[in-house]
Amino acid sequence: MKLETSHEFLAMGPDFNTAQKAVLRFLDKTQLVRYDAVRVETHACLSATDAGFWPRIEQGLEDNHKVLRQLASELKESGVFSLDEALMLHQGFQSKLFHTIAHMLDGFFGIDSCFYNLATDSHWLTADLKKEIEAAPEDFWLIRVSGFLKTATREKAILLRTFEKNP
Repeated sequence: MKLETSHEFLAMGPDFNTAQKAVLRFLDKTQLVRYDAVRVETHACLSATDAGFWPRIEQGLEDNHKVLRQLASELKESGVFSLDEALMLHQGFQSKLFHTIAHMLDGFFGIDSCFYNLATDSHWLTADLKKEIEAAPEDFWLIRVSGFLKTATREKAILLRTFEKNP
């Protein structure tokens, strides 16, 4: 089994090389997701000076919200409808869904992260950071990367969390 996923990173840097290195350093050091290989999709990277920057930011934020809605829907389908019920979960598939939702909300990067903001270590964009980007667009970049598990075993794939229900 081969697994490939992509992520869009908002990174700071005076040039593409610096921003790209920040993303690769982050992926190398994070303990939450480990890929066998990472490829920067240079054709899909762009500066905040590019007209396509803000639409891509908006799409990334919407993609993150879509992931949250999908996770919440799965949790409801599994029988959890309230926070009180979530607090009574035993370790297992339901608690993993709840855990992934919490990670998305509190800023921990994971396999489900579509857009990740390295400037604030979050999945979102604050109004203050938006103003900062608008004031100095040459210092902000969207870096798209693909991560690969070359020899993904079922166990290795489960560690990365997918939307598939794991028996």
